[in-house]
Amino acid sequence: MLASRVMIGKRCAIQEEPAFFRSFVFRLALSLMGGREAAEDLTQEVLLRLHRHRDKFLDAGDQYAWVRRVTVRCGLNQLKRRKATEPLSESLTDPARHSEDLAVRELLEKLSPDHRVILGLAIGRGLSYAEIADALGIPEGTVASRLNAAKQAFRKEWER
Repeated sequence: MLASRVMIGKRCAIQEEPAFFRSFVFRLALSLMGGREAAEDLTQEVLLRLHRHRDKFLDAGDQYAWVRRVTVRCGLNQLKRRKATEPLSESLTDPARHSEDLAVRELLEKLSPDHRVILGLAIGRGLSYAEIADALGIPEGTVASRLNAAKQAFRKEWER
């Protein structure tokens, strides 16, 4: 069953099941994590968390925002746990990839987890400052300053 009906006032809203969000979570995870394997791991972790907290999920006013928040927080935690010496994922070392694409991906691996996440949300997923602020639990002004810092860090690494 993909949806269950929940009464909200006089109208009936359809609430999606956590599994319905699999592709949404995976696309977001891919932009945050950079590699397919890490994105699949993150997707699995998020879907398990959604299943465990199903009651909160179903009560969420904007389920996509709630799922985005959980995905971003889990992704940040994974990135912070990842060792700096961890090799690039297989998809990044594929010799068939264009050299500039590979250079960008390698450079992103050098950035801090916070910078990678905010760049992934803003540029990779095209989220607004308000959506990023909601996902990270920070004010929109902080999003602007962190995004600017992340872009400067990227630019500095690129010029090396």
